[in-house]
Amino acid sequence: MSEERSGTRLGIVRACLAVVLLAAVAAGGSAAAADKKEIVIGYAISQTGRFSTEAIDSQRGYELWRDEVNAAGGIFVKDLGKKLPVRFIAYDDKSDASTSAKLYERLITVDNVDLLLGPWGSGINFAVTAITEKHGYPLLLTSASSDGIYARGFKHIFLAGELASHDAIPVSDYLLSVKDRVKTIAVIYENFIFTETVFNAFMKRMEGNGPQVVMAEKYPLGGQSFLGLLAKAKSLNPDAVIVLNLMPASIYVTRQMREVGLVPKFYFVLIGPMFKEFLEGLGDLAEGVTEHGYWHPALPFPTTKAFQVNFEKKFNRPPSTDAAHAYIGTVVIQQAIEKAGTLDRAKLSEAMHREEFQTIAGLYKYDEAGRNVLERQFFVQVLNGRRTIVWPKDLAEAPARFPVFGK
Repeated sequence: MSEERSGTRLGIVRACLAVVLLAAVAAGGSAAAADKKEIVIGYAISQTGRFSTEAIDSQRGYELWRDEVNAAGGIFVKDLGKKLPVRFIAYDDKSDASTSAKLYERLITVDNVDLLLGPWGSGINFAVTAITEKHGYPLLLTSASSDGIYARGFKHIFLAGELASHDAIPVSDYLLSVKDRVKTIAVIYENFIFTETVFNAFMKRMEGNGPQVVMAEKYPLGGQSFLGLLAKAKSLNPDAVIVLNLMPASIYVTRQMREVGLVPKFYFVLIGPMFKEFLEGLGDLAEGVTEHGYWHPALPFPTTKAFQVNFEKKFNRPPSTDAAHAYIGTVVIQQAIEKAGTLDRAKLSEAMHREEFQTIAGLYKYDEAGRNVLERQFFVQVLNGRRTIVWPKDLAEAPARFPVFGK
């Protein structure tokens, strides 16, 4: 046999093998599509420990979305040609960053989940995102607002809330608008990456603009006794008291303020009235307290009211902002899957950077760092027992009560 004929036959054999291999791959892909019965989404969250109050409400937001999606038959995945229901794999990280990081490694390498949802808290998310980024998993950060998380050049993280530094904007703008009546401010803030970021942004915005910060004191994470700090604040007779905190500290501070007789013209907590435990636990003491807005059922967006109603029906409690941000994150993931038509994680990240997403807090559009460039900021006040939007004026349901406690 000549070398020419032998080479021809070898070429034919190779071509046939290539066809067979392509057919096998196609068959395998078809089989995989046919075998795919569900979208498995994993997360670890603080079901126990110091962050559990907020984190459990985040989990409720996740669960509401899952149940709504499954009741509608699942999420349509175009490249599979069908709807798939969602199944969660969830772990308790016990409010510990190291534990959470190990659990996310497990979700990725052992459980082989399709997608991930975020844990609770900036500190824990800072640790976890290093792992999810390494593995190329897009992650909606539903409770991780600290600016530093988004300054690391990561390409697969997306904020469902707003930057912590921006949380200082509404209250500082309001105080500057009444600076003829608010001359002095006392600030108490919790030793936590999120609250420290808000504190630094607030101080920067106040500097040289009128009101004088006469006290700025940090307290330990999870603190419960504030009598000493509040007695010091009372001796300074500030016009405004600002508490930058996590729950349940705002309950303790508010109650202890009255015990020491500290009655400012304006009183603001970063997190408090959004939780029924604050309103019900303090009763009349909650009246007039102001709080950062984050999310509110009176926001003028199409699905906002439905979320509020459905959450209360399922859990017999109003949704906190943590629940709302968790729900926002899951809705963004769902829309990204539907817009990209795939569960391919790289393509989902591309879609999240490219597309706009309609949520209960309005439109979301992400920049290259994963920050929503369309966020709105506002704050609320407890009026007649209800969280009411009072600032800025274009979103306000009612004007802010000032002075708060009739000073």
